[in-house]
Amino acid sequence: MAEGPSTALVRYDAMCQAIAAAYEVDEVKDIRDKALALEHYARQARNTEAERQACEIRLRAERKCGELMAAQLDRTGRGRPEKVSTDPTLSELGVSRDQSSQWQRLAAVPESEFEADLADPMWKPTTSGLISRHEARHREPVHMEQVDDDALWLWGTLLDFERRKLLGRDLSFIATGLDHMQETTRRLAPLVAAWLGGIK
Repeated sequence: MAEGPSTALVRYDAMCQAIAAAYEVDEVKDIRDKALALEHYARQARNTEAERQACEIRLRAERKCGELMAAQLDRTGRGRPEKVSTDPTLSELGVSRDQSSQWQRLAAVPESEFEADLADPMWKPTTSGLISRHEARHREPVHMEQVDDDALWLWGTLLDFERRKLLGRDLSFIATGLDHMQETTRRLAPLVAAWLGGIK
């Protein structure tokens, strides 16, 4: 039986609270893995709202994992062998070095910035996308005030096309969307293409 909106919201809030209260990487990693499974299930069920919520929980958990991992490195000493600590190693946690590095970069994103980007309805947040947005904002701090917010958003959106390997993909996948999604896509896509064609 499908969850109602209120039940789903309670579950979302409970998982967010569990992430905030957690102090062990393996505990947060377990929440992250469950959220990832829910995200895949919701995508297959074409439940976009549930998929978005599961995605947000996963990203919150990855950020918290990054915070805890960075704190663990501070305790044990950066560059020292993992075996000097009683904390679980990356291999024991089922986390790759790339994931660890990426999650720690995600943890470096200020909370206010992270929350704003996570709530942005104009894009689908991803781990790499959140990091890229943050790093783009702070790469040239002297000149960033000259960059229009829409220019920054468009740049990040175009990068997402590349990351998701959408360019060149057979567009038949659009037919898998809900009727209103297909209608909106077919209405806006030609307008967006024509608009982008004006870029010199």
